[in-house]
Amino acid sequence: MSEVAFPSQAWFDEYNDGINGHDEYNEKSSGWGVDFNGDFIFKMTDMPVDSLDIDAMPEELQDEMDQYVSEDGADGYVGQAFVGLEDGECTGARLIESTDDVDEGFMLTGTYDNWVELIRGNIGAVDGMMSGKFELDGDMQKVLQYTDSATLLTEIAGSVDAYFVHEEY
Repeated sequence: MSEVAFPSQAWFDEYNDGINGHDEYNEKSSGWGVDFNGDFIFKMTDMPVDSLDIDAMPEELQDEMDQYVSEDGADGYVGQAFVGLEDGECTGARLIESTDDVDEGFMLTGTYDNWVELIRGNIGAVDGMMSGKFELDGDMQKVLQYTDSATLLTEIAGSVDAYFVHEEY
């Protein structure tokens, strides 16, 4: 597959496939989300929408920006995605309009710039939470029990052949 834009539904489709095709993740995440809700919302704040040339984007990406990115006061432009995780599998990864659209057990919030750094491998998931670059809403102890899984999720995100919209448009 060719490069996909981050953030986009195409990126989350590739991420979903990457998780499900990763044997080590499947093994290390055995039990995650069993008898508790292991699903995540990934929330990106301060997205650089005002500095993008939206007219230069492919129509599909423009449509996703219109539908899934909203202005939210102190958080600037915000985009969110749902990532379903249960017992070593990704049960779905998709952009969402509102947190009301899904039932999640965890929400991981960070600025767009910090998400970019996470995907590039410059910030680790657990280090990002501990340093305050990301805020976790959910049971931190549960996440710490699965530190290897969180690390692998970050590595899988970094393996998606992607470009970042702020660098392209």
